[in-house]
Amino acid sequence: MPLPPITAASLAHLAWALLWAVLVFAAVAGYGAAFLRAMGLRRPALVLAATAGFGVVILLGGLLNLFHAIFATVLIVAVVLGVLLAVLFLRPDRSAPAEPSGSPVSRTAARVIMAAFVFILLVRLIASVHTPYYQRFDDYNFYLAAPVKMIETHSFAPDPFSERRITSSVGGNQFLNTLVLATQPLEDLQMADRALGLMLLALLALALGAEFELTSLQRALFAFFVIITPQLQFNLTFVILPSALFFGLVYVAANRRLTEEWPVLQAAVLGAAVAAIGSMKSTYVAHGVIFVLCIGLLRVWKRGLGSGVRLLLVAALTCFVVLLPWMIANHADSGTWFYPMLGKGFHYSAYGQFPPPTSIAFSTLAHKVLPFTLPFLVFFIMECVWGEKDERSYAAAALTLAAFIASTLVSIATGGDSLRRYNYPCILPAILLLYIVFAHRANLARGVRRLKLLEGFGAVIAIALAFYVGLNTETHEFAMLPRCFRASLTDFRILPQPMHDEYAAIENAIPPEGGVLATVNDPFLFNFAKRDILLADIVGSASPKPGWPAHQSGEALAQFLLGHQIRYLIYDYGDCERIANYPDCSSQRSAEVFRIVHDPTTTQWRRSQIEIGADAQRQYDELGHTRPHLYDDGHIYVLDLAAAPGLSFPGNDR
Repeated sequence: MPLPPITAASLAHLAWALLWAVLVFAAVAGYGAAFLRAMGLRRPALVLAATAGFGVVILLGGLLNLFHAIFATVLIVAVVLGVLLAVLFLRPDRSAPAEPSGSPVSRTAARVIMAAFVFILLVRLIASVHTPYYQRFDDYNFYLAAPVKMIETHSFAPDPFSERRITSSVGGNQFLNTLVLATQPLEDLQMADRALGLMLLALLALALGAEFELTSLQRALFAFFVIITPQLQFNLTFVILPSALFFGLVYVAANRRLTEEWPVLQAAVLGAAVAAIGSMKSTYVAHGVIFVLCIGLLRVWKRGLGSGVRLLLVAALTCFVVLLPWMIANHADSGTWFYPMLGKGFHYSAYGQFPPPTSIAFSTLAHKVLPFTLPFLVFFIMECVWGEKDERSYAAAALTLAAFIASTLVSIATGGDSLRRYNYPCILPAILLLYIVFAHRANLARGVRRLKLLEGFGAVIAIALAFYVGLNTETHEFAMLPRCFRASLTDFRILPQPMHDEYAAIENAIPPEGGVLATVNDPFLFNFAKRDILLADIVGSASPKPGWPAHQSGEALAQFLLGHQIRYLIYDYGDCERIANYPDCSSQRSAEVFRIVHDPTTTQWRRSQIEIGADAQRQYDELGHTRPHLYDDGHIYVLDLAAAPGLSFPGNDR
């Protein structure tokens, strides 16, 4: 689709969008600074306040969600209050380690590299405002709709038929999305992850270099490596912000002042950051929890049992407090406190009709999972053997070990599905921090040639990582950047006005009484403030007890939905490939379905979803022939499930 022209109005919108992102980030840091000051730290640095602040803001969002108070005006007031707290409590950090001296040539080179760092950061920030790319199976039928529904219904509303509502997150990411939507259009949604994440990432890249006492050239190089490495953005799932927070975990754990003077505060910030990460994507929590466990064991080794136990208890308590409001709402709305560790809730695997995602063959583990995760064990050993024997280097090594253990466990839990996507936010920092660990060691042992070679190895690995991710053939991260930059200069729209009009007509065709279930491509176009519409994004993969009546007739499905007060069914039969999540809408068991289901490389997660989608498509098709069409534009229909079956209704012959 061609991009619209650049106009004065579109440039003004770009400026306003970026200003709002800066204000939201300042508010996050303000809440973090207030928290740190309440804990006794009077002059928190911006980077520490921002790292802690995301946990505080997620807690605030959870409370607003519990009380159904997520209104645009409330969010704007919260941002303004946060900015005022930043003005009151943030002060310059005068405790930063002194920078080692360097030669005039190295200082000049550092300035050039830092200029490149700032330039690339600005380009990436501008490109974070719009994106003309969306993942057709995920973004359109859930990730764009969830924050719209949250801000229009004032909470992370119940969606018991939505698979992603259960499996994706408890809602922290969607709350951050609403902070953007409070003043910006839906087209700017990605700023919550990408703009806020880039700001935190830049601050932490500089702060980590200072904390590890790198030279000006080394600091510039590390910051440059961090900013040129794109985070794989397969869809609108949060990736950049959680990745920055994983850097933040290492920064907090390695911070000598916190370790020596504020160990309880340090533990609390670690717990808050892990909670923030876990609230954005359920698969990320394992990496954060294992990292904190590693730091706790390190503290036991270095400072005694009491120190380690205290860190773990405070971090666990803080993490629990931040997540508790979200978990309470999630249990009430999705049947699980936290999927999948604390229950499967309404997920299809809870009912035993199809094999769960965790079904994984040993061959898949041996040939797919372990080759992906074992390099992190090698990196961890290298850091322990050749890194400096201090708590800073061990903190970085702890993230590498957490990346190995958690990525292995998560990959097993997902049946070997999407290894990179579910682990990227942790594994990228783990790899990039190799450079810092080896540069720190080389600085302390000057003249040892092999250590300078290790520093060079870290740099080569960092550059290779940037190209590996940036040239990924699935997402083409480097190629996307120029077009996203160009799109951000325009008033880009996700869908044209006729699509908005179509969804408005659908809503107007539905009588006011009775519940509504929608299986459509673009549910973000619905007006959820006008009417509560439940979403079945991956149809059949989630449902209340006793579970979707898979393998049964369309009539059995109608009775099941009516039993849950669902009278009207909206279905986009014109593009059921995206909806049913299987390749051929014309036949329940097409040759393509058969091929994918029986392909040994297909993960069980994907295989089960294809089979579920095939059954659900058959049931929908049956109902389309036995129920009246209250609306049918040749693409989308609305069925009245309460009408008597078996009659001949106008419009049923499609």
